[in-house]
Amino acid sequence: MANAHALQIIDWQPERTDATVDMLSRAFGRNPIHRAAFGDRTIECNRTFFRAGLSLFRGRRLAALHGGQLVGFAHWVEAPWCQYSAGQRTSLLPIMLRGFGVRSTLRVGSWLSAWARHDAHGPHSHFGPIGVDPDAQGHGVGRALMERYCAALDAASAPGYLETDEPRNVTFYQRFGFQVVREAQVIGTTTFFMVRAAGRRRPAAAAESEVL
Repeated sequence: MANAHALQIIDWQPERTDATVDMLSRAFGRNPIHRAAFGDRTIECNRTFFRAGLSLFRGRRLAALHGGQLVGFAHWVEAPWCQYSAGQRTSLLPIMLRGFGVRSTLRVGSWLSAWARHDAHGPHSHFGPIGVDPDAQGHGVGRALMERYCAALDAASAPGYLETDEPRNVTFYQRFGFQVVREAQVIGTTTFFMVRAAGRRRPAAAAESEVL
């Protein structure tokens, strides 16, 4: 990405599903919890995981484009719609079994159940996933998407909430006012649960080593 100023943030549309699945699968290819769930087949299994997730996401979805190419995606939704219903969980089971096999399906089930148990109480805006194409990381794509999310939080005077299993991204989220409120071991990896209190705040300056 030679020109970050050419970045365009637009509302995501379903016709971008294939490009989004491909990008997210690679963006999360090295994330600890995805590796713990899927092992050596992480990117392949991520394709099933994100295709199923995209079909169920409610709330706001944004796409980041550079030169017409999808380089980033972000999603958020207001509670309680951030939790899957019993019917949605049932519909996901055969998809996961076909795409992952029994072992990984059980691990994904444990992962998602653990994250659901730690979900923030009360009204909040639940953020995630956010993904940036590996070739575009470090060029401000994640920052641009986070700025849109935080602007929406501030406009609504709403608290934000997210989970991350990537320790190096904790500092990135802290620049936007998020703080770690708890940590938990989930399928052998550490998840950081982070909250941003309601109220306006200016993002801190981004470091050159920014991951997203």
